[in-house]
Amino acid sequence: MSDRDSGPGFLGVVEALLAIVGALTVMGVLAVAASVLAWEMELRRSEQETSLDEASTSS
Repeated sequence: MSDRDSGPGFLGVVEALLAIVGALTVMGVLAVAASVLAWEMELRRSEQETSLDEASTSS
């Protein structure tokens, strides 16, 4: 019986951990990107409302 028959071994565990860390990193980057996009959209909406309010009060 060789080492290859005994299961995934140390390298398999390391590979699995790296896959988990990589997946969490990708999900974190996507979450940050979505948050920044939502913040940018909210900022633009707020700027538009402010400019509309200023236009209506000045006329």
